[in-house]
Amino acid sequence: MASKNNYNYQTRLFFLIVVFTWILTFAFFILQYTREKEYKVQSLNAQLQVYNKGLLRMIQADSVGDFSDIDRIVKADSMRITIVDYNGNVLYDSTGEPFLANHSSRYEIQEALKHGDGYTIRRQSQSTSINYFYSATKGNGIIIRSALPYNSSLYANLKIDSIYIWLILAMAIVVSVVAYFASRRIGQNVKNLRDFAEQAENGNVLTYNTESFPQDELGEISRNIVNLYKNLKKTAQERDENLKNAIFEEQEKVRIKHQLTNNINHELKTPVHAIQACLETIVNNHDKLTDNAVNDLLHKAYDNANRLCSLLRDISVITRISEAGDKIEKTPVNISNIIADVKEAVSLYPPEKRMRVNIDVPDNVIVNGNSSLIESIFYNLTSNSIAYSGGRDIFIQLIGEDADFYKFCFFDNGVGVSTEHLHRLFERFYRVDEGRSRKMGGTGLGLAIVKNAVLFHQGTISVSNRFAGGLEFVFTLHK
Repeated sequence: MASKNNYNYQTRLFFLIVVFTWILTFAFFILQYTREKEYKVQSLNAQLQVYNKGLLRMIQADSVGDFSDIDRIVKADSMRITIVDYNGNVLYDSTGEPFLANHSSRYEIQEALKHGDGYTIRRQSQSTSINYFYSATKGNGIIIRSALPYNSSLYANLKIDSIYIWLILAMAIVVSVVAYFASRRIGQNVKNLRDFAEQAENGNVLTYNTESFPQDELGEISRNIVNLYKNLKKTAQERDENLKNAIFEEQEKVRIKHQLTNNINHELKTPVHAIQACLETIVNNHDKLTDNAVNDLLHKAYDNANRLCSLLRDISVITRISEAGDKIEKTPVNISNIIADVKEAVSLYPPEKRMRVNIDVPDNVIVNGNSSLIESIFYNLTSNSIAYSGGRDIFIQLIGEDADFYKFCFFDNGVGVSTEHLHRLFERFYRVDEGRSRKMGGTGLGLAIVKNAVLFHQGTISVSNRFAGGLEFVFTLHK
């Protein structure tokens, strides 16, 4: 429950609405003030532009440099007029100042040169020390600038009307009053809901009286919430029973999938290929081989036959990892030796399927684990690259370690897979290319076995496409 020192919901809601209202009021005031100010300035500038253009027509109708007519007009209008050339040199000024500085740096002059006209709302004259409103217009070879003294009359002309300000303030006050009563009504509903929540926590929800809620939309919603909660309490037993049934069905699906995993073993391919390679070498070259060479090939075939039997047993063990993982035997395993065996097995592949295995793993990298499961990690990843990558090289690296884990990187230089398939590669029976996988003899279990073996050794595994091409697996094994 919230601390009693905190403001209640009604106060917080009212404060939020009022603050938001006044922020909007202030923003609207600034916007309207700026727009009206800009409108009045533009209107005044437009009038002066008309005046300037009239003087330009008069000047350019006569010979350039004759400003006698302007003197008469300026004296009649009580306005300061300055004429400059495009370089900013003053050709005429109605104040009669004999020496005036170059005007090329004046903002209104620069704007007139760029856009044909320009104005400055308020700037003090360097020659008269009087603040003026300047408006300049570009003509043929000259710029004429009119200036109005920034006196009380001009200030009043540009001043913003205050009536809309009072109107906005009145509206904000009205909204604040309405917000108070609205937040008070909403706060009452929230208080009733809080009381209901406290009773529900104490188990007294079935006796709660919904008549305390007001007869409005919020009250109706609150009553519906209370009645819905009562119905949920009554159906809790049925829900629990359905949940048990759903869990049992899910477990049954997992059991069936594990049985299929035992019957279809992706791991058979690697030792079978190795045995086949040894026997084909003996059959096709028996008259060329020495007894020692034949002996070596037979031993390798025998070793791989033993590995085949071990794999069949181990895959059955993998399916029981989640149910009886603590019963799987763990011993010190030299990963360096396993990787060396992988490389040797790949060397027995036919030339058209063979890939170069590049190893960057120190000797005597030891973990406490299951030898067959660790073998399945490297054999499966290798077999997957040979079958599907389309590359020429496999790289196995130890890229890091800490007090508890070794971190390995396994990648090839093949084509990789499309991004949409990456997150599903470890799913059992999932194939990126259904037809090609079946043609290659794949069952869709190899990478699923890899993931289960890594998880059994308390590690993690991820897969991604390499920027330079190929598929990369990064995984850890607990020491």
